[in-house]
This record gives sequence, C-alpha cells and structure tokens, in this order.
Amino acid sequence: MYSPDGGRIITPYEIMIILNPDAEEERQHEMLERVQQIIRDGGGSIDHVNDWGRKKLGYAMEKRTDGRYVVLTCSSPAAPLHEAQRVMGLDRAVVTRHMVVRHSRIEAERQKANGAPMPVDDRPEGETRAPRSGRGGGGRGRRPR
Repeated sequence: MYSPDGGRIITPYEIMIILNPDAEEERQHEMLERVQQIIRDGGGSIDHVNDWGRKKLGYAMEKRTDGRYVVLTCSSPAAPLHEAQRVMGLDRAVVTRHMVVRHSRIEAERQKANGAPMPVDDRPEGETRAPRSGRGGGGRGRRPR
C-alpha cells in the first residue's frame, strides 16, 4: 500500500513496548508520545494504542520481574520505525524491551477493528507447571560413558 502523496510504501506494524514500571508515569507517557510523534512525522498513522498495564515478565530482564506492557498498532513507512526503535533503545531507564512486528494486510485490518488482544491465562487458579521428571529425562536417551 502506497502513501497518499505517492512516494513511500506504508506497511502495517505492531509495536510492543515493555516499560519500566518503576520509572515515573510522566517519563513513560513522554516516551510513548515521542514514539507516536516520530511515526506521525514520518508519514505514518497510529491506529490503536492498547495499554495492558503492569504484568509479570516471563523471566527477569535487567533485574526486573514485571513491566508495563503497551501495544501500538500503526501503518508507517520503514524509516520512522527505525528512528522510533533507536529512540526506545537509548532510554533504558524507561523502556525495558521493545519489538516491532510487520503484519499482513488481513491481520492489520482485523487489529484495526478490534485492537491488540490481551493475553489470556487459561490455567485454573493456582495451577502451575507440571513437575519435571527425574535426572537425565527429556527423552534424550542415556549419556555416553
């Protein structure tokens, strides 16, 4: 899909940002606004902003065990996204991690209508992982001597 001005290719993207929950709310808001402004100034548009709130991380990142998840869906040329990634990578006090994913047009239309879905934990309350079997398990056979 080309931009209305005729030059650049506009592609749908999803950007997941994990913010440091200990950073000031104002700094988090400034970072999100700055990323959105970079995309808009580069000829893109922000379709949806979905704040998932504070969630536990799958593993500790930079000595943090939780983060504030924000998902932006946008349509943009590639250049503004590279600049947004650079800006997010510079301020590690605010942004713990970020990831940009390119979407197909069909997926982009669905997300534009519905927004990014929240993750669902379908395990019953209190259920954890199944216990691991004894030593040397995993179906790898016996170790050589």
